[in-house]
Amino acid sequence: MGKITSRDIAKLAGVSVSTVSIVMNRKKGVSDETRQRVLNILAEHGIFPHGNTQDGSGGIIRFCKIAKHGNIINNRHTVFIADYIDGIVEAAKRFNYTVEFATFNMAPIPEIVDNLRSSHGLAGAIILATELSEEDILKFSSLPMPIVFLDAMFQYLPGAFVTMDNYGMVYDVLRYLQSQGHRRIGMLAAEGGSNFQCRRLAFVQGMKELGLELDENLIFILNSTHSGSYEDMKAVLDRRGFEPPVAFFACNDMVAIGAIRALREYRLRVPEDVSIVGFDDLPASSLVSPALTSMSVPKREIGMQGVRMLVDRIAGQCQLRSERCVLGGNLVIRSSVQQVS
Repeated sequence: MGKITSRDIAKLAGVSVSTVSIVMNRKKGVSDETRQRVLNILAEHGIFPHGNTQDGSGGIIRFCKIAKHGNIINNRHTVFIADYIDGIVEAAKRFNYTVEFATFNMAPIPEIVDNLRSSHGLAGAIILATELSEEDILKFSSLPMPIVFLDAMFQYLPGAFVTMDNYGMVYDVLRYLQSQGHRRIGMLAAEGGSNFQCRRLAFVQGMKELGLELDENLIFILNSTHSGSYEDMKAVLDRRGFEPPVAFFACNDMVAIGAIRALREYRLRVPEDVSIVGFDDLPASSLVSPALTSMSVPKREIGMQGVRMLVDRIAGQCQLRSERCVLGGNLVIRSSVQQVS
């Protein structure tokens, strides 16, 4: 990505260059709505001004956006992350904390840990842990400040985690497909994040809980990007004797959209021949044809809860070695599922 200028940001936000300067330098003189719009556009381009809209005296917390490999945290999920940021900023303001932002693209985890350790004046940090592994999480344990991990869940590791209720939400997807008459259900899974692992385990568990026959041969591992899932799905469809299930649950919307594109090329109609449900409810899910039924994630609420947990730890009100919080979402029903007899 080429260098973006203040003039470019101003054009995208529909404001003047001087307004961008005010936001970048944390000065007064613009509305909260305008300030947040400019900050969101800056974040989309990997620019995080030191500090946010607040003048809080409670202390400084840092939100670290980490793209370890970029297969999940990329420009397709910009709006998704912006909702996390909105929740973090809103909750921090209530507690009179200032939020500053840092972005790390493909940076080694030890380098990120050292960056936090050498940062003076931080009360704590919220780590976007979507793409992190167990080994990565453990590297943060040496830091002398409270940490909350957002958008990840590691059941057996110490630490504070807040994410979506993958098990409950996947169960709701399967229960909906069952209510539409579907019995032969497959999964389009992916690798590269703890949420993907949880969703695969939740699929297996949910199928059994609902009395649906689980066929492990109908669980396919696809790349988590749109183009990658499209190519991988074509390879699945090329297999001799392959007969797709009546319905697929896809571990995220990008996987679902790539798979729909491949199915269409092989003259398999969605939902007439194959029904598909995604996960994340990205803006693109309502724009594809057919519009994708998808599980909506409570992103803003997750961001707010992350701040609450961090503030409690900063204040010494929570000294638990481990703390895990999951928040449920809602299924957004569109056109990609057909009722069968």
